[in-house]
Amino acid sequence: MAARPYAGRHLPPVALEMVDMWIAGNVIDAAPVGSTMVWGGRRPVWLVDEQSHRWRVVDDGGCRLLVAGDCYANDVDLREGLEAVRREDWRALTIWPGSYWVVADNGETCVVLTDVTGSRPVYFAPWRGTMAWATAVTPLAELTGAALDLVSVIARMACATIPEITGNATSHERVQRLPGGHALIIKAGRPAQVLNYELDRQEQSFDQAATALRGALVDAVTARTASVRRVSADLSGGLDSTSLAFLAAENVSEVLAVTRDDPAAPSDDITYATRIAQHPHLTHLVVRDGGNGLFFDRLVQAPRTDQPFTDAARWSMRHTFHSRVLERGTDLHLTGSGGDAILTAAPTYLADLVKPSSLPALLRHASTRARLRQQSMSSVIADAVRLSRTGHRQALLELATSIEFPEPAWERTSGRSLRWYTPMSLVTWMPLEVRRELASRARAAADSGPVDDVSMSVRRARDELREFGAYQAELTAQLEATGLPAHAPMLDNSMVRACLSVAPHLHQSPTTQKPLLGAALRGVVPEYLLRRPTKGGYNGNAYAGVRRNADTLRALLESSTLARAGLIDLSPARAELGRIAAGAPGRLASLEAFITTELWLNALTTTSTPPAWESRQAVARG
Repeated sequence: MAARPYAGRHLPPVALEMVDMWIAGNVIDAAPVGSTMVWGGRRPVWLVDEQSHRWRVVDDGGCRLLVAGDCYANDVDLREGLEAVRREDWRALTIWPGSYWVVADNGETCVVLTDVTGSRPVYFAPWRGTMAWATAVTPLAELTGAALDLVSVIARMACATIPEITGNATSHERVQRLPGGHALIIKAGRPAQVLNYELDRQEQSFDQAATALRGALVDAVTARTASVRRVSADLSGGLDSTSLAFLAAENVSEVLAVTRDDPAAPSDDITYATRIAQHPHLTHLVVRDGGNGLFFDRLVQAPRTDQPFTDAARWSMRHTFHSRVLERGTDLHLTGSGGDAILTAAPTYLADLVKPSSLPALLRHASTRARLRQQSMSSVIADAVRLSRTGHRQALLELATSIEFPEPAWERTSGRSLRWYTPMSLVTWMPLEVRRELASRARAAADSGPVDDVSMSVRRARDELREFGAYQAELTAQLEATGLPAHAPMLDNSMVRACLSVAPHLHQSPTTQKPLLGAALRGVVPEYLLRRPTKGGYNGNAYAGVRRNADTLRALLESSTLARAGLIDLSPARAELGRIAAGAPGRLASLEAFITTELWLNALTTTSTPPAWESRQAVARG
């Protein structure tokens, strides 16, 4: 295994200005600098910069309950929540509209809850005989003296959606991430426990799920728009953000709707956005590229995030048009982020259609995929049949082989077959010993067996959604660092549960995008939007950005921390950058992951900031 240059060495004081608000608890001897104590005792809880988000506490003397973030429960709901705390019904604390953290204590047990996707992150680490926790890694790493864990960083780069490879590891040793849909249970005198509060998947028919999704969407938008005076929204022309903007306009007298007109990536997004903007309550603002709206522009100016964040490369593109919203002012900005994650399915859904009752559907879907991928229909069906016969163990063994012995670049782009687990092509940039380490994790997971008995398609949908939650946590932090009060209602628990309640294949249709969303909003938003057959993309923008910023990207590669640690071979990375900069098709996602991780590592290890923690004794004396 490659050496870990930071193992056993503490980082310089970690950069904390990217963490506008964080919550911490179960720490006796230290307190966060500049924090407000929510409650004390054996399991204290603090909020840092509590003005950044709304938070409320209810307490009846025996039980205490904190909700923080964007929780739209009313006072009666929260009082009823205290009853759930008494009976330790943790899932009952996750049913309210909004996106939020929950901390509860009934005198014997403290529970810390993330949301279903994990977009409200919680991290924990052992410290002085107890379990400390926080909603950000960097302050927890400082408290516990955790060293940087580059192996876990690169494992997530290569296999982000595969928990059998990444586990719950973060960028720092011993600091673990609480998976989406889980609770951290802390009891006096007992080891901390991680509990899956979403263990029982609620199944519904397609029509039932559509009804539930419609109610969740309307509630999510209504609750948010009723809580503020000025509302803005992304209006991309796509189904997700455009539907949210339309629903908001149905609730308030004016919504500032912003659309990015990107000449580097032309599509019919602007056509749909302009048409929907005829709504009398939508004030439409079309923002055209002002020269700084490409991928990889102004990289060093991107707000830093708590964890490595691949979308940091797109920061300038987003900020180019969001800055116009900030100029006009807003109290709440709606985005469609998460819509693709909850409303679409990976192509592996075809395996679910391999049964006699679904044969007509299999033929329709296989025909569509064959046409789009320029493959024969028989090869697509054969792929689906093979996949349907591949269980969890075999899928992980195939993954191990594909990591240790990755296909050559030309094979990876030539109509590869469907697989349950596929590592990013970045594994081809790793030395053999690193690939063997990751492959050994897959084989160990194959031998230990799955932790539950859900189908492979449901398992993969859940894993990918939880990884999107990790992505969303950093995206939200980055947007808010610029002053934009960003919301992603598509990831509210009620929305996610409605979408997960149906089989993945019901999220796909040969004729329409996002059939569940269409069924949910039929009669609510215009039919022409729900029937849109196309979807915009960013490829033109990305390639133009690589060309314009090629020198900056080369410099980042040449100073690579991962390469110095022996975890990346720079030769194929250099070649990939050269191909993409020349306009040839390439592995853009791998390059983006590598560049943004290096950017994050540079910022983390070169910036010195004041300590995040102080002695509790000093606080008491003060």
